[in-house]
Amino acid sequence: MLRRIVGYAALIQAVRTRLLASIVALATLAGVPIAASALSATPVSGLRADWEQMSRGDRAVIRGYVYNGHQMRVENVRLRIEQLDAAARPVASRVAFVVGTIPYGNRGYFEVVMPAADAAYRVTIESFDRAGCGNG
Repeated sequence: MLRRIVGYAALIQAVRTRLLASIVALATLAGVPIAASALSATPVSGLRADWEQMSRGDRAVIRGYVYNGHQMRVENVRLRIEQLDAAARPVASRVAFVVGTIPYGNRGYFEVVMPAADAAYRVTIESFDRAGCGNG
């Protein structure tokens, strides 16, 4: 009887381990934040955005560069572009990413189409991931 209980407990533990691994894999593929992504919550210092607003028909194009002043490469740079009302309060926003890795001392390009050409906008760097040391 004791062997059955021990065998059953090992079976339950194996199922739990596989289930947890499956959940983590699915969450990662679906882009759902998990506990390990807390390592990516690096304070946004050392990066700066330089951007301009252009009109394209009745829409605005926000385009510019994110400059990397960190001592390491960065990637997955997440930007928030907010459309502001007359009191500088956000009325609409979009999330955009800088494509690729930005080496130390270099820059990455972004371009986002926003709904109103005659509105004021604000660009904020929300987060990024460290990609390693140096430029190699």
